[in-house]
Amino acid sequence: MFGGIGIPLKQSREIESRASSEETRKIIIDRVAVKEEDYEISLEKPEFEAFFEPIKIGDLEITNRIAMAPMNLLFSTHDGFVTEQNIAWYARRAKGGFGLIITEAILATQLAAPFIVYRNLYLHNDLFVAGLNTMVEAVHRFGAKIFAQLSIGLGRQGRALNGTPPYAPSPIPYEVQVEMLPEIFKPMVSSPDMQKYMKGQTPREMTIEEIQGEEERYVEACLRVITAGFDGIEIHAPHGYLLHQFLSPLSNKRNDKYGGSLENRMRFLVEIAERTLEAVKGVIPVGVRISADEHIPQGLTLDEVKIIAKKLEDLGIAYLNISDGSYEALKYFFPGDIEHVKNHLLKEALKIKETLDIPIITPSIHDPVLAEQVIRRGVTDIAELGRQSIADPDWPNKVREGKVEEIRRCNRCLQCLMRIMAGLYPRCGVNPEAGFEKYDTTLFPQKRKGAVMPDSLIKWTLTP
Repeated sequence: MFGGIGIPLKQSREIESRASSEETRKIIIDRVAVKEEDYEISLEKPEFEAFFEPIKIGDLEITNRIAMAPMNLLFSTHDGFVTEQNIAWYARRAKGGFGLIITEAILATQLAAPFIVYRNLYLHNDLFVAGLNTMVEAVHRFGAKIFAQLSIGLGRQGRALNGTPPYAPSPIPYEVQVEMLPEIFKPMVSSPDMQKYMKGQTPREMTIEEIQGEEERYVEACLRVITAGFDGIEIHAPHGYLLHQFLSPLSNKRNDKYGGSLENRMRFLVEIAERTLEAVKGVIPVGVRISADEHIPQGLTLDEVKIIAKKLEDLGIAYLNISDGSYEALKYFFPGDIEHVKNHLLKEALKIKETLDIPIITPSIHDPVLAEQVIRRGVTDIAELGRQSIADPDWPNKVREGKVEEIRRCNRCLQCLMRIMAGLYPRCGVNPEAGFEKYDTTLFPQKRKGAVMPDSLIKWTLTP
């Protein structure tokens, strides 16, 4: 038996033999809704053809359908610069066979920078570009593509070390109810590390001038992304952070053009997308990450997200990366309990994908057999691994080589997250190397190919 979600090989082949693609989708989704102990994975080598087909995001070709999910792991310096561990972390996953790497949320503006959770990468001035370029080059060395997830801020979920209140669409603090925590967190709810996350400060309301000024600063950061050589930009709009707060009627009570109707609530995100697309001139693809559902009364719903996604596609966004929940719905943000792991985001992915033509990226599909099936049947286009990439950075290569039984399975214990919440570097119960990648002497051999100017910068310079 292996932890995580799986489909027995025999049943996978039964699914494959079904005539109706639509019927098969339902079977795949329904099959996940059983007890974890019922899962078995055959050691016989299954076929993983769909996984390793290339896919285009905009004009950019990705070598396979496996992405590393964006995760902030606190490896940067306290003032937002890249470290050797940042570089080694991403390079190790690229070496392990991930076709696409998406960075942690990189804060794009000076206004956003003080309101962080311990440490984040920054890109609000040119000083940060060189380190990020080194990180990009390290990933490219192994043939992977890397997108910069660019954040315009954490909003009411941010915390300044000096106690300054954060800013948000409306002066409404977030508050986490115990029942919305993953089960493993509930016994620790009274601990100091948990208490500081249970309720936020009352934020101040952003002015229209600030909103529009932040849009301008964001575009400046997009141009730095191109200079650093990234292959794409992912606009950061999920998980209850600032752009999500504008989208949600729960946190956005404004009565100006940025509040009220869905059209108004999505205006900030739409303007960011429009300005970003105009700035990059089609040189690199631009995508958006968004929570498919907020799971809270009066919060952002799946039906609204479908409308937002279609609007973004019409603007020219190249892909949608879906996620789930927020701080106030943490058990969806970080699914750990089996009742929330089964079917996690597959139904949402299918409903959103039915309205779009652009690729969809879906996280938390840890089992390769299930991932192959949902890609093959059009439930999603790319499977994205977060904590599973911590547990085993070689997951893609092991799948390609038919060594599924050798995969170190993430058991969703959330120890990595609990350490981060305490301000510590992440570690992993099944991968003792996690967090120590910079000491891996095999990552960067002494003989290296010569480097040139980043392709993205050359293309942007030559594009009228």
